[in-house]
Amino acid sequence: MTIQGVVHSKGLGVHAAGSVEYYLGGKCSTFTASVGVDDEVAGADGSVVFQVFADGTKVADSGTLTGSSAAKSLSAGVSGADVLRLVVTDAGDGIDYDHADWGSPRLTCA
Repeated sequence: MTIQGVVHSKGLGVHAAGSVEYYLGGKCSTFTASVGVDDEVAGADGSVVFQVFADGTKVADSGTLTGSSAAKSLSAGVSGADVLRLVVTDAGDGIDYDHADWGSPRLTCA
């Protein structure tokens, strides 16, 4: 998984629109990741928005990123949350080339 030339040995790749949920059981405090459109997409193709929800409340939003955007560091407080939901939208313009990477994701937990 590579975003603007930076290789992430671990991560989660999804195609917009998509979401993944993790049960945290109230034991984690922070979620971080480097997010962006995968380098397999050429040029400015693809446009996505990354969102992080803790128990249904949005706690982080990347804004629109394209294939030519630099990776964005996303950090969200999830203290006390039972469910973490990672969402990728198509930024409102369809799903063509929307190959979204959550690079090097990390949860800080007790």
